[in-house]
Amino acid sequence: MNNVEILEQKIGYTFKNKELIIKALSHSSASSTFNYERMEFLGDSLLSYIVAEHLYFNFNQEVGKMSVLRSNLVSTNALSKIVLDNGWKNLITVGASVASTKNIAKNVLADVFESITAAIYLDAGIEETKKFVNKFVLNNVELVVNTDYKTLLQEKVASINPSHKLSYKLISSAGPSHALVFTMGLYFNDGLVATASANNKKSAEQLCAQAFLEQINKNGLNA
Repeated sequence: MNNVEILEQKIGYTFKNKELIIKALSHSSASSTFNYERMEFLGDSLLSYIVAEHLYFNFNQEVGKMSVLRSNLVSTNALSKIVLDNGWKNLITVGASVASTKNIAKNVLADVFESITAAIYLDAGIEETKKFVNKFVLNNVELVVNTDYKTLLQEKVASINPSHKLSYKLISSAGPSHALVFTMGLYFNDGLVATASANNKKSAEQLCAQAFLEQINKNGLNA
């Protein structure tokens, strides 16, 4: 099977227009004219809409909480993990400059997920796209709804050594006043250990905590 057929089998959807999914899997390092960049732009908005709609109709949460949940569900870490866990990484077409590194960055993996989302939408419409997002993004949403990464991280660090200190600081804010993006930094014993960006500070802090918690769970806590 070729890469398209392998992906179709993995996601449970067969494309009518194969060019869409070929483009969705093509990085700009492979072609400056035939790549996923425009599709990624569309897929990003589609994901945000579908996840927001699901949270609105299925969970009675305040707006701030829903913003945090949406940011967690569509974060670079979350989307890249889906691509890795489902074995889609090797299906991406990259140029020699990327292939030579033998490592595809997380943001590229997340972009590919967004591009696949857009490809399904362009091929079959919103309902088929929702099925895809429900299957891969919203399948464990109940767990995410009840996850407070800041609290989990605080408890994890305290269990190792109660004297360790965690703090969150604003690194920067950018964009128009109606659509500011905040970048927060997580400091462990005054050393910067994680950064994350979101449309509000609380969401960015949760993403920082999630990233550092995953790092601790994987590599332990060096202090």
